[in-house]
Amino acid sequence: MKLFIAEKPSLGKAIAQYLPGPHKSGNGAIECDGGKTVVTWAFGHLFEQAEPDYYTPDTVPLTPKGKKKWRWEELPILPDKWVLAAKDDAKAQIKVIRDLLKKADSVVNAGDPDREGQLLVDEILDECGWHGPTQRIWLAALDEQSVKKALGSLKDNADYQNLKMSAQARSRADWLMGMNLTRAFTLANSGSGVLSVGRVQTPTLRLVVERDHAIEHFQPKDYFVPRIQTRGFWSAWEKHDDFPGVDGEGYLTDRGAADALVQKAKASGKAVVLDYSSAEKKQAAPLGFSLAELQKVCSAKFGLSAKDVLDIAQSLYEEHKCATYPRTDCRYLPEEQFAEASRVLDGLARLGFAELTKGADSRAKSAIWNTGKVTAHHAIIPTGSMTGSLSGAAAKVYDLIVRNYVAQFYPPYVYRAVKAVLGCAEEKWAATASVPVSAGWKALYNNDTKIYETENDNEGQESDIPVLNKGETLPVTDADVQAKQTQPPKRFTDGTLIEAMSNIHKFVDDPEAKAKLKETSGIGTEATRASILETLLKRGFIERKGKQMVSTAAGRALIKALPDVLTNPVTTAQWEDVLSGIAEGRVPADMFEQKQREFVTKLISVAKTAHIQVGEARPQGGNGAGKPKKAGPTCAACKKAKTVVLKTKTGKDWLKCEACGAAFWPDKDGKGCGTQWAAR
Repeated sequence: MKLFIAEKPSLGKAIAQYLPGPHKSGNGAIECDGGKTVVTWAFGHLFEQAEPDYYTPDTVPLTPKGKKKWRWEELPILPDKWVLAAKDDAKAQIKVIRDLLKKADSVVNAGDPDREGQLLVDEILDECGWHGPTQRIWLAALDEQSVKKALGSLKDNADYQNLKMSAQARSRADWLMGMNLTRAFTLANSGSGVLSVGRVQTPTLRLVVERDHAIEHFQPKDYFVPRIQTRGFWSAWEKHDDFPGVDGEGYLTDRGAADALVQKAKASGKAVVLDYSSAEKKQAAPLGFSLAELQKVCSAKFGLSAKDVLDIAQSLYEEHKCATYPRTDCRYLPEEQFAEASRVLDGLARLGFAELTKGADSRAKSAIWNTGKVTAHHAIIPTGSMTGSLSGAAAKVYDLIVRNYVAQFYPPYVYRAVKAVLGCAEEKWAATASVPVSAGWKALYNNDTKIYETENDNEGQESDIPVLNKGETLPVTDADVQAKQTQPPKRFTDGTLIEAMSNIHKFVDDPEAKAKLKETSGIGTEATRASILETLLKRGFIERKGKQMVSTAAGRALIKALPDVLTNPVTTAQWEDVLSGIAEGRVPADMFEQKQREFVTKLISVAKTAHIQVGEARPQGGNGAGKPKKAGPTCAACKKAKTVVLKTKTGKDWLKCEACGAAFWPDKDGKGCGTQWAAR
């Protein structure tokens, strides 16, 4: 019997429907071909790293909740042998898989096509003691053709062990850092609240804190732009650093100097054409969607959170089978898939997009087709088929994916870039214009493509400049000074914060580090960034205000309290680069882990000498339990003023200490702790 182990039920069922029948669904599995092949599944990770309590002595005192107390004596916690524990809600499915493995002749790892998917199934096989023949199915899309093609080209699972080692190294490094340093800096916080420290979440929080600080301490600067009008168009003065009144940042800040330039221009009354150019230019359609790019566009266009977009994209891939694998950092497609374009476009026409596809030329080959730039997964594209129907936000996200793909087969956007340089009053004045000639792919978006454009896309206003001849003299018909003001940076949104995490080099000043980081994938991965944002929100370090992500007082205090090496995004981006090296077989996983152990040990020493007072974060959305809290008396158990008053359903108040977990009924006068009872 051949046993497929999928990462999740929807993936398992998608595979089973394209295996030979008859099909028989049972307890946590589907039998195919009369039992010759069986498909079963996990529910994400069935196993997790054992808690620190497993590795610490039984002599450690317990809290009222039965957990071992956090003490300096046990730090650092460095496991001699790593142990995985079955998740409580996964034990029944683990038994199903274990029993099936006893009957299996061979196994197929059907995890998601990434390092985490590889580890997820491999660790099940390791924990269940499987040593038999094992293959790997690599599924980037779940439409019929993609699944059948993958089933016909199974690989040896051993070819993917570097991916497993990379994911395992990531898991262990996160555990070493999170479990140890959260404890260490919480202990250094004098019992005033848990300080959660994470390899990716802490540098991400710093991005938000520094952006907020820059905005709140921003000092606007007035500057001035002198202009002249000739032949119905305006030309702005071309500033030069040696001009009196131009500051070190290139702004003309002297209003008097600006007025003097305008008066000289008016007095001159004429301008000479020094240079004139007019050329048609072409702009190709945007490359395909990586997850980060999709999250950025959906945040800007629809106000969706990063997690919302990931969840929708995952459902388009798994449940509706209408889009390819979403957790990708790539915006390109393999050239080998170009032959599929006609089939996909025909399928989209049948799905209701005929109006879009009728202008597409399936023979046109855009820059998106580049095998050499494809990473583990290609860009997110439609499959040309669909299971079920879409509505609401899912329909909007899918529509964007479809238009992005169809745009690859449309002509480029054509515009005329015009520039005129004039000489007037011994100064240069310039005007630029970008005049549409042919909409091309932009017609798919009704020319509403601003959110797709880069800094270099805008080549002037969409107003024309007449044809001019070099040396021609033009009359100056008007002149003025535009008063402007520098603007602060914008607050982060889900989309722009995900983009910042992906392009962390833009936030680094050191030239060498900047150049190196530009080659890496940034901090976090496409699969984890959305959950990092949700974790920061849940722990009360950031909050949403409309579309904006804003740091809280607790988040700012935490970043201020922690050492730079823990908050600096350069550190974790470099680690991510090493994890990629492990996946590619360039870096030994054990060497990376040893470095992490040394790093954690050193930081614990730093924490022991730190003097921190951060206080306690309040998660976004309140207490979570729906019960009002107010300050209570000093805890009678730990003597810290950390009790809060909680309302029961009967309206009778009780006290709970947030430092040690002890619970009490109030004393008779309500000003102290009375009888202690087991914490709820």
